[in-house]
Amino acid sequence: MTKVQKVHSLTGRITPALVHDAWRAVRRNRGAAGIDKVSIQMFQANLDQNLDRLMRELKTGAFEPLPARRVYIPKSPGKFRPLGIPAVRDRVAQEVIRRLLSPIFERRFHDDSYGFRPGRSCHQAVERVLELRRQGYDHVLDADISGFFDNLSHRAVMAELSAVIADGNILRLVEKFLKAGVLEGGKFLATRVGTPQGGVASPLLANIALNLLDWQVTHAPHVRTSGPVAGVTQRRNTS
Repeated sequence: MTKVQKVHSLTGRITPALVHDAWRAVRRNRGAAGIDKVSIQMFQANLDQNLDRLMRELKTGAFEPLPARRVYIPKSPGKFRPLGIPAVRDRVAQEVIRRLLSPIFERRFHDDSYGFRPGRSCHQAVERVLELRRQGYDHVLDADISGFFDNLSHRAVMAELSAVIADGNILRLVEKFLKAGVLEGGKFLATRVGTPQGGVASPLLANIALNLLDWQVTHAPHVRTSGPVAGVTQRRNTS
């Protein structure tokens, strides 16, 4: 893995242009209102005021995310997947942080990691597996971490972030997102582990937490030769 110097002063990169770009991405993705019942349309009605306030709170560290609204969607017969729906303003804030962090960590991610990465798809992962087969690799390990998003270690996320990011305000904002909790049936539930499926930043945080594993698999001794293990990872939303 390429070593990089720690990144400072990310807070200074939070500009009106970045916040507006984050808003446009959230608006494109649409989605339901959070626990504050503020819809995309309602947020847009006072857009300039809402975005100006959001930017000030993000830059000063005063931003406090609301708990996500928990809903359940069908996964398979008799099973349901929990989703956390953040408030619109929180989705914009997460998108701001995601846009700041993604270019930094994309350079550190393993080249054979395909899940939740810009410009990559499951089809490319399959093509890579076929290419490795042509190179002589003849074993596939299919592993699934049950309920991964709901059980993602906050400590693992923050440790990997802190190894690269030196901006304390950004680190505290990410930790606030992780610990914002969920509201289910009118009851607040603390989140000591996990990141909500449905959160804008959750896929990136998942890749950050698992990046070390990807590299360790690559550098593990091969069971048949002295060469490296070839690993292709394709994340899935599982619960």
